Amino acid sequence: MNLRNLFYPLVVALFFSACGEEKEEPAPNPDPVVAEITACNVSEGQEVDPADVPEIRITYNTTVALNSADRITLNGSRLTATVSDSRTVVLPVNLQEGTAYRLVVPAHAVIADNGASYGPALDISFTTITREPAPVVPPAFGPLVNSNATAQAKAVYNFLIEQYGKKIVSGAMANVNNNNDFADWVYRVTGKYPALTGYDFIHISESWIDYSNITPARTQWNNNGLVTYMWHINAPNSEEDYRSANTAKYGFYIPGKGNAATEFDIREALKEGTWQNEFLLSDIDKVAGVLRLLQDEGIPVLWRPLHEAAGDYRYGPWFWWGRYGDEYVKKLWILLYERLVEHHGLNNLIWVWTAQCEQGYESQMAASYPGDEYVDIVGVDLYPDNDNSQVTSYKAALDMTDGHKLVSLSEVGRIPSPQKCMNDGAYWAWFMEWYTYNIDNNAGEDSFGNTRDAWKQVMASPFVITREQMPNLRN
Repeated sequence: MNLRNLFYPLVVALFFSACGEEKEEPAPNPDPVVAEITACNVSEGQEVDPADVPEIRITYNTTVALNSADRITLNGSRLTATVSDSRTVVLPVNLQEGTAYRLVVPAHAVIADNGASYGPALDISFTTITREPAPVVPPAFGPLVNSNATAQAKAVYNFLIEQYGKKIVSGAMANVNNNNDFADWVYRVTGKYPALTGYDFIHISESWIDYSNITPARTQWNNNGLVTYMWHINAPNSEEDYRSANTAKYGFYIPGKGNAATEFDIREALKEGTWQNEFLLSDIDKVAGVLRLLQDEGIPVLWRPLHEAAGDYRYGPWFWWGRYGDEYVKKLWILLYERLVEHHGLNNLIWVWTAQCEQGYESQMAASYPGDEYVDIVGVDLYPDNDNSQVTSYKAALDMTDGHKLVSLSEVGRIPSPQKCMNDGAYWAWFMEWYTYNIDNNAGEDSFGNTRDAWKQVMASPFVITREQMPNLRN
């Protein structure tokens, strides 16, 4: 039998039968869920306690995911977001007291309903409360070491003591051109001037800067601001360089520590009759001439020479004044004091010693300390990569003088959080942000990673004093 003849009609029949059946259309998809926010633990205009809000939680009425192409920001800084329980976006935060915040969630930052729609935009402004800190009893700080200190110097010193444990004076260092450019940038960014500006006699041996033009310091003081001066002492590499005034061969680093290096010997500089001593006294007298101009105008100076004498405890000093050990540094400090105060009669100086502090070497901090009778305030220079209070360094410096001296953050890179300082008991008298050389007006941050938003938060802190908040200490 031909099987083809048997099955062929059956296949044809089945084919036409199937084609003749009506096909069922698939059911239409329901409309996507309109994504809505059903809850958020911060709201417009709310005042919250930072301790109650370790994270911001935004809950939706449907399942959500995150769109990595869009930024969720708090005060302009991107937040790291996750999704919890499929419907809640979780944003870890570190809110500070007494701060205004703005949370922005763009319209496409949250994907809803398995990709069928987006969450709505969210823009909320809220603030955090400020707790009244517990009263802090200051240690028994003594009077200025110069009993003939001017009335203005005493007023500045007493003002700093009054702020102990309450507020930190804000500061910005001028670049080497002897101007207020960096302080002006801070003002453009924050709308507030630093209460303290710093200047450096680094090029006093040269002629390209006219230090006798005290306009920057005068402007600061006349606007109720405070003034500090330091001195990178550029010293000649040899007697020939000194006699020929070859300042291109002057330096402050010891050989091997930097380009501006010198063989200048502090041991010889402390001996009467040597060319090194002649140079040293000559430059001290040049500095004295500028300090005299400031005194004549009633401007007191937080005076901070011979900074960072110890250098690095592991690898040794980096400046010539610390090259041959602690005893020579102390002798040079006393020489400076006697020359400026007793010889030149400068009574407008508040003497600030920079104590070198390094974790694990706290016991060595006092080795080069000139002594309580020659120091009014202790400073510490720190360049951390975070905004922590640096309380370990603060307490080490305070303990170094048995609590007899105020402690300042005399140089700093990243500015510590004022709130963290108060919480940790790091009662810095001031912070002095080191300058960003020739900073661009449009720069988004300074050289040390302090963004515009970070500067705004610091200068708006209830624990920071800006120039606008300073009293008139001129009379």
